[in-house]
Amino acid sequence: MTINCACQFRSLLVLVFCAVLPPAAFGHDTKPAAVTVTVQSQGGDNAWNLGRPPADWWEEIRRQHGHVGPWNVLGWRIGQAALRELGSDWGRHQLEMICHLPPQTPFTCLVDGVSVGTGNTLGRLDLRLAEVLDYRQSFVSVRRKDSPGTVLEYRPEPAYLRSILNQPVEKLEELSRDCARRPEAELFRVVRHEATAASP
Repeated sequence: MTINCACQFRSLLVLVFCAVLPPAAFGHDTKPAAVTVTVQSQGGDNAWNLGRPPADWWEEIRRQHGHVGPWNVLGWRIGQAALRELGSDWGRHQLEMICHLPPQTPFTCLVDGVSVGTGNTLGRLDLRLAEVLDYRQSFVSVRRKDSPGTVLEYRPEPAYLRSILNQPVEKLEELSRDCARRPEAELFRVVRHEATAASP
C-alpha cells in the first residue's frame, strides 16, 4: 500500500509540474505573450492634467465631502500653501503629498480638503495616507516629484486643533469660515527638510 501511494504521489507531482510549465517547454509552437505596457500619467501641463481648479472651492468641498468643516478647510489651506511654496499649479500633479493622520473622522476630513486645494487624488497616487496614533502627531508632508530632495511638513498648530475638536455640528459653518480667514501662522507651521548626501 505504501508503494502504491508513493507512485500515485509521484504521478500527481508530474501532473502538477507539467501544468505549471509554459507550452514552449514541451516544444510546441506558441505565439509570444503580448507585453502590456502601463502608461503612467506625468506631472506638469500636459494631456494627463486637463483638470481645472474649482470656481468655488467651498462648494467643491461640500460636493465631494458632503459638508464643509474646519478639517476640510484646514486641508484646503495646506494644499494651497504647498502649491505656492513649491511652485506648482492646481491639477498639475507635480507634488507628492502624504497626510499623516489618525484613521478616523474628523481627522481624515483634511484629506478631501487637500485634494480640492491641489487637484491631487488618491487614485493618482500623489495623495496618500499614513497612520498616526494621536491627532497631535498629524501633519502633511509634501515634495516635488521632479526634485525629491526638499520635503516640507505642514504641521497644524496644537492650539488651533484643540479649538476645533469635539465641536457641535451647529458650529461647523462658523469654525470653517474662521479657518478660511485666519492667517496661516495661526493654523500651521512649515518645517523644511533639505536632502543631505548619504555618507559612504
